[in-house]
Amino acid sequence: MRRILLTGVLALAATACVSKSEYDKQIEQVTAISAEKDSLLQEVLQTSQFISEVNSELDKVKSGQPVVKAGGEMEQMSPTEARKALAERVKGLTARLKDSEDRLAASRRRVSQLASNNTGLTAQVAQYDSTIKSFQALIDNQKAEIVSLLDQVSVLTSENMSLRDANAQLETQRAELNASFTSLTTESNTVYWVAGKKDDLIKRGIIEQRGGMLGIGKTQVLARTLDAGEFTTIDRLQMREITLPDPTKQYRIISTNDLGGLDSAPADGKFKGSLKIQSPETFWRPSKFLVLMEL
Repeated sequence: MRRILLTGVLALAATACVSKSEYDKQIEQVTAISAEKDSLLQEVLQTSQFISEVNSELDKVKSGQPVVKAGGEMEQMSPTEARKALAERVKGLTARLKDSEDRLAASRRRVSQLASNNTGLTAQVAQYDSTIKSFQALIDNQKAEIVSLLDQVSVLTSENMSLRDANAQLETQRAELNASFTSLTTESNTVYWVAGKKDDLIKRGIIEQRGGMLGIGKTQVLARTLDAGEFTTIDRLQMREITLPDPTKQYRIISTNDLGGLDSAPADGKFKGSLKIQSPETFWRPSKFLVLMEL
């Protein structure tokens, strides 16, 4: 394009027999016009490329792909960070486009001033003005794209806020469910045991004597109401062997626990040393309270 303008000036100079100074002035004007046009063209191309990059990154945010950060570094950003970065880029793009419009208007004024006193540049100025109008159309299209980008960023930000609130609510519910599950699991696996002499167990309200006649033939059974504070608390899944208080004494189980869950049960029902549990589920099913009475 610059070559065409220079050719036009040379042809004008050849036909109009202008002076050397006038010729130099015309060359300077044509060069200035060409430089203005090249600069604006570069600006429009850069802005178009920038909009394309923003569109590409917006698509990546929607699909959850990494977003390009400053310096070309790839990093997996959170949706909030990505949309914030996009909003900043779109703001910068808007300012850049406004600057392009200002430069476009200023260039038109300068070109008009350059050609105001030279009828020989009328055709070139007309051609340049046509190019300016094309640039203006591109800029108008870019402005429409920016409005669309801003709308998309707003929608994505709103969706992200809704998702964040929903995730926070789900996280709270999950924490409550986990806490409830842990509590129920702990409660389900918590069992109680105690071992002692008959008189002591009766005095503490752990066992009572029922049946018989005239004080003869009474049977020791669990009390109707038990206080867990009188027992040792254990986890049935962790405690598979219970060591009896006095290794020299024998003990009998007063509670209704299933002896089939033991590693081995003596035929006479008398235990000494320790109680080994093979199947906690079986042993503790009838009763969560284990009472052993010293014989």
